[in-house]
Amino acid sequence: MNLSQDTINPFINKYITFVDEISENYEYENNIRHLLYLIVPAFVAKYGVANENTILNCFRNVKIYVNTTHDDIVAATFNRSLKKGNEGYYTDKFVMINNYTESSLPILIDNIVHEFNHAINSYNNEIMYNDKTIRVRTGLSTLNYDRDTLKFTDKSKEVALEEILNTHQTEEIIDIINSFGKFSIDNSELSNTLFALKHEIGRDNYVSDAYLYQKQICSILINNKTFTPTINNLRLKGMIDDIPSLFDNVIGENGSYDKLNNILTDMHTLIIKYSNSKFFKNRILNKIKAKSSMVTTLINEYEQKCIFK
Repeated sequence: MNLSQDTINPFINKYITFVDEISENYEYENNIRHLLYLIVPAFVAKYGVANENTILNCFRNVKIYVNTTHDDIVAATFNRSLKKGNEGYYTDKFVMINNYTESSLPILIDNIVHEFNHAINSYNNEIMYNDKTIRVRTGLSTLNYDRDTLKFTDKSKEVALEEILNTHQTEEIIDIINSFGKFSIDNSELSNTLFALKHEIGRDNYVSDAYLYQKQICSILINNKTFTPTINNLRLKGMIDDIPSLFDNVIGENGSYDKLNNILTDMHTLIIKYSNSKFFKNRILNKIKAKSSMVTTLINEYEQKCIFK
């Protein structure tokens, strides 16, 4: 979406009433409300007016809770519980933000945007099921439940790739918010927030601390003009079952998409293990390097075989 000085204020102001309504309904504190004044229009600018209803319905139906305790490892989460009602299956959804008093402005915005980007990219076609299994979608990945008992059984292997793509989109959305600051904003509170954000981020594009190593390893795939736009479009629409064959067809070998996700999952597990280990760190690091090499080889093959890169 192209914004100009003539359109920026009407565009942002359009969503202030909406944010006020959900903030009153959920009793959001002013810090959260004022950030949503910028975050909601940034999502619309990112995904387009055609997806406005999905975006607004997501913010309307997914409440933000602020935890009183601080967590150095997990800053925020997108949470759901699967339930069955008279009209079928549904989920209770919410975003939990751990105490953010020590967080910088970019980090707090990052946390909110990251989790709501998961939520928005899970909103359409959220629940899929067959005779035995219910799948609840989180972007590319699914949480799987037994249909008879509604008990969680396992999760799919796309979690790492989902986080990599979601983090990349988070960075893009924060860059959109930051770009609002190049215009003259009528609302002084928003103008001051944008000034502070620009001061902390600087002139360069925003880079999230999340999944830094994985993003670097997958940078060629993220920037591929065939893979990322196609996958993100299907992910937003909820048509994720079409994705494996699209990837496999480019590689020319069935199971290539599953292979990529299995390696990324293993690599992510090893990175967590490395961070938490006090001993044998070099051994774990060597395993991470080996997995990274496998990912790079597969991604390079995809890149070489793509017609449009």
